[in-house]
Amino acid sequence: MSINEEKNQLPPTVSNFTGDATIAEFSNLATYDKTAYLEYILNAPSTYALIATNLDFRITHYNPAAQRLFRLEDKALMGKRVTEFPQLGLSVQGEFSKAINKLKLMGEYRHTICSVANTCFVECVISGIYDSSENLIGYLLTGQDVTSRNIQQERATRKAAEEQCLGKLLRLSLNESSVDVFLQQSLEAILQSIPWLNLLPKGVIFLAEKNDQKDMLKMVASYQLNNTIKQVCKQVDFGYCVCGRAAAHKEVLFIADSHDDRHDVQYPGMEPHGHYSVPIILNETILGILTLYLPPGHTKMESDKSFLMRVANVLSIGVSKRKAEKALEYQAQYDALTKLPNRSQLMRQLDQALAKATRHDHYGAVMFIDLDHFKNINDSLGHNVGDEILQEVSVRLINILRKEDVVARLGGDEFVVLLTEVGSCPKEVARQAQLVAEKIRDSLSENYLINGYSLNITPSIGVALFPDNNENSHQVLQQADTAMYRAKSDGRNCIRFFLPVMQMIANERLEIEQDLRWALDTNKFQLHYQPQVDFNGRVVGAECLLRCPNSMGEFRRVDLCIDVAETTGLILPIGEWVLREACLNLKAWIDSGIATSLQHLCINISPKQFLQRDFVSLVQRVILETGVDPCKVVLEITESTLIDTNLDAISTMSALKELGVRIAIDDFGTGYSSLSYLTRLPLDILKIDRSFVLGVNNNQKNAAVVEALMAMARQLGLDIVSEGVETKDEINFLLEKGCECFQGFYYSKPLSMDAFLDYLRDPLVLIEH
Repeated sequence: MSINEEKNQLPPTVSNFTGDATIAEFSNLATYDKTAYLEYILNAPSTYALIATNLDFRITHYNPAAQRLFRLEDKALMGKRVTEFPQLGLSVQGEFSKAINKLKLMGEYRHTICSVANTCFVECVISGIYDSSENLIGYLLTGQDVTSRNIQQERATRKAAEEQCLGKLLRLSLNESSVDVFLQQSLEAILQSIPWLNLLPKGVIFLAEKNDQKDMLKMVASYQLNNTIKQVCKQVDFGYCVCGRAAAHKEVLFIADSHDDRHDVQYPGMEPHGHYSVPIILNETILGILTLYLPPGHTKMESDKSFLMRVANVLSIGVSKRKAEKALEYQAQYDALTKLPNRSQLMRQLDQALAKATRHDHYGAVMFIDLDHFKNINDSLGHNVGDEILQEVSVRLINILRKEDVVARLGGDEFVVLLTEVGSCPKEVARQAQLVAEKIRDSLSENYLINGYSLNITPSIGVALFPDNNENSHQVLQQADTAMYRAKSDGRNCIRFFLPVMQMIANERLEIEQDLRWALDTNKFQLHYQPQVDFNGRVVGAECLLRCPNSMGEFRRVDLCIDVAETTGLILPIGEWVLREACLNLKAWIDSGIATSLQHLCINISPKQFLQRDFVSLVQRVILETGVDPCKVVLEITESTLIDTNLDAISTMSALKELGVRIAIDDFGTGYSSLSYLTRLPLDILKIDRSFVLGVNNNQKNAAVVEALMAMARQLGLDIVSEGVETKDEINFLLEKGCECFQGFYYSKPLSMDAFLDYLRDPLVLIEH
């Protein structure tokens, strides 16, 4: 009977059987003529390998797919037992017995066969063959090539594990742990979660750092490394060995064995191994190196390299996050220029020192240090020179102090020194603080050689002891600051201790500052005017003077107000208000015809205001906005302003002159400057200080000075105003010497605006003798 004829006689379940049938279908074979049936099945086209045996597991039938899949030779198969062919997976010791037992219990036995190189996987099923009476007459082994499926499953499993590993690393990177702890935990997580890389359970992570301007790798995390490797690889230069080369070239470096020429580290007893060294990079900057150990002869795979680069990217996130946090923390606590603690860090340490001193009944000291005339250096030589001086000052302070003491920079040229737990006797602590302060003064007063300049700077030092009527760190610092200002007022380059009376002064200054801010915000400042009169008694000018009221309507001392305004920076907005208000009033008076005789109005300009770079543009803007005649505006600057400034003052004055504004020098003769510099200044008016005018007719020295000043002014073509004139005799003397303009109580005290306008109308009404 032919196969086709036989097929037509088979039942539907058999005649419908194709080569794509499932393995389960082979396990439920119908019982017909077994030889014909098996021949039919085995000769049908199929991707399955089929081998039929008798009850003794001797091969009776097989198909071509079995020969191909198991690589069996046709002549060697028939009649032989399956255990004689290792490629069928049943010749391994115990495997055949295991199959027999499973068949008896389950009626089926499944096993997977792998090739030697693990490149081919075959899934096998052994099941029984039964006759029509359901008697077991043999066995059928079916095999299917599942290599592709296994590879896909392995890839999916690996991908899931990789993502799990990366997810764990990412979670670690977001933790609040230190960078060392983060990298150690990450290294352990890597080695415990990626077994497919066939790694040795060893690894190390380095961080990049500079050591003496040299790029280095510092070991910060390791896993199961012996002490020899830890010592040898504690620090690795860029370019040295596998790790250093990976860092220098910024690329993954693989070596299969430690005998590779690129593996520079060699020592007796070193076991052979390979390496993956992976750079940890952020924005082309090397942050570190991840190095994993491999068994010798490990094969390099691109998939491994790709995954390890992803690992390194996650590590870079964690490292850079911690570096950024550390940088922000450092910036929040330390000065960027000098690397000293800043105000925030100082106050934290002062809090601790104050609490400890109170608890242990000890005393400490705080020194507030300000550099005298430091601004002159910045203005004349530039901020680069000033910055180098500040850095040198910080070094000198550190070298003087004990390790337990603290030196901080508050900003600008202000430094604070904290001496902790100096002693238990206040007098002894004060003596020790005095000695330290003297050392500081002497050290900071030594010459500074900066960029070819030999510079001399002196410090003013204020000292406050604690705890001593100071409940918190802010009060301690304020007291030291107050003492420092006392040192400034006493001539600079000296040391002053805080006294209780200083606190009263400090409180008064604080109240004045609050009043100044209130007056500025509510437009409560007032201008008073003191007339300037010629020899005929005619009002030819006036000086406008600021009056500072408090919230009770009382006027504060002007000198204190100006001093507080200067130190707090309020002088700039206040000075602008004075300039604009004076120009508005002058314009109104002239337009109304009241001030026909008024030739000028003098407006005092503070040194800080005069030295602002936009001062000329401010004056120009005010003149344009108010419409005042600039020729009637006189800006008064003090002699000390010119002494404390540089040649920029001359260019500023020249620019003001181009606007039409005139310039007067006030308090002349009270400074320490040479008279020769007057020849270089574009001045219009010279005001002789009241200290020389007072009693000039009876004081020969004052008379000589006044006479010399007038002669010099006439030679320079300057107008002269004598201040502080109080008696007729002083007037007569000054007239005799050629002075033509006078200002003082002999004619009038400073007047409110309404009183001044009345005086303009009738000067004789308010003359007081």
